[in-house]
Amino acid sequence: MMRNAGIVGLLVVALNACGSQNAGGGGAATGSAATGGATSGGGVRGTGGRSGDGGAAGASVVAGSGGGAGAGSSETGGRLGSGGRSDSGGGAGGAGTSGRGGAVGMGGETGNGGASGQIDARAPSDVPASNPSGDASVAKDVAAPQSDAVDTKPATSTCSGTSTLKAGDNKATLQFGGRTRSYVVYVPSAIKSGTAVPLVFDFHGHGANAAQEESSSGWKKKADQVGLIMVYPDGVDSSWNVGNCCGLAMSEKVDDVGFTKAMIEAVSKAACIDPKRVYATGMSNGAGFVHRLGCEAADVIAAIAPASADLVTDPCTPARPISVLAVRGLADTMVAYEGGKTGSTGWNDPGAKASLDLWKKIDQCTGSTTTPRQYCESYTQCSGGVEDTLCSLPDTGHDTYNNAVNMNVPDVVWEMFQRQPMP
Repeated sequence: MMRNAGIVGLLVVALNACGSQNAGGGGAATGSAATGGATSGGGVRGTGGRSGDGGAAGASVVAGSGGGAGAGSSETGGRLGSGGRSDSGGGAGGAGTSGRGGAVGMGGETGNGGASGQIDARAPSDVPASNPSGDASVAKDVAAPQSDAVDTKPATSTCSGTSTLKAGDNKATLQFGGRTRSYVVYVPSAIKSGTAVPLVFDFHGHGANAAQEESSSGWKKKADQVGLIMVYPDGVDSSWNVGNCCGLAMSEKVDDVGFTKAMIEAVSKAACIDPKRVYATGMSNGAGFVHRLGCEAADVIAAIAPASADLVTDPCTPARPISVLAVRGLADTMVAYEGGKTGSTGWNDPGAKASLDLWKKIDQCTGSTTTPRQYCESYTQCSGGVEDTLCSLPDTGHDTYNNAVNMNVPDVVWEMFQRQPMP
């Protein structure tokens, strides 16, 4: 797998709430990214239990007010435009074409001093590249315009504190499991301080990074429309530990489930988050990890929506029934829709239908599937009132965000998320 590495600027400032320390000092950097060969979120069923590499979460650092001058900080940098997503429909491996990375960062300074950080902008390997120009978000808007409807569902709670996050991207780090972990928190400008809002995590594919996922998945636009906060985390060496996949995160048994819980805690201290409306979605390797979160973090995650990967976590014993909406491409050769050994590394995958059947069993669903919308089948008679859905998209490869049927994935997923808060 070929990778072109770039350096992306990281603005690190401090949480001003609940005992965080002040840090500041933004750095500017430019980055580029290009697509690579394909690896994915699949894997061989069989390794059970939670991966180790634990350790208590350290002091989180979230870009925001940070005290004093922090409240006036701004970030003017362009978003990373590279990393075109590669569609695997043409054959196993699905190598993508080079994208063009725009400058990222250029953030204003916040607080007193502090050090600038860096995020590794690796060349994506299982990130689709169906848009050669590298601007996947533009391609998506043309293919499937999103609804302008605003979510009017009232928040279930309020917060007395003041948010320390600014509108826009807030780059953050926290110490967890002996590593410095990074993530981006996106806050729409329309969100009002003191009103509890939903929180959605969006996990990138193997070889990609947070900036590329933010620019291509469509969830940032959805956040602006309905008023929710997004978190785009970075995996260790651009990978997520699914249990038996993928990359360095798997081989070093990185505790990504624990990292996710630590991020929930850190963001909830920095902003007013509704704890009953915390959700997870992701692409490919990130989607495989989202399945794992459904198995091992149902105590804090309300519902999950994996795209382009199936359930390989075994055993999967969630603390409670949890709703799942999976989106798969029928022409996917990177993680084959039918399952079996697939992709450039020959991993084993149960397949999309078998994955739905596994969740049906886990969530104790009965009866036959219904068809809530074209291309989708759902089990709705499940324990705890949850629902399990599979959307199978024709003429669509690994890149289900830019699909052949103009389905707006965030729109479809958000409808389910709204129906399924934490009990």
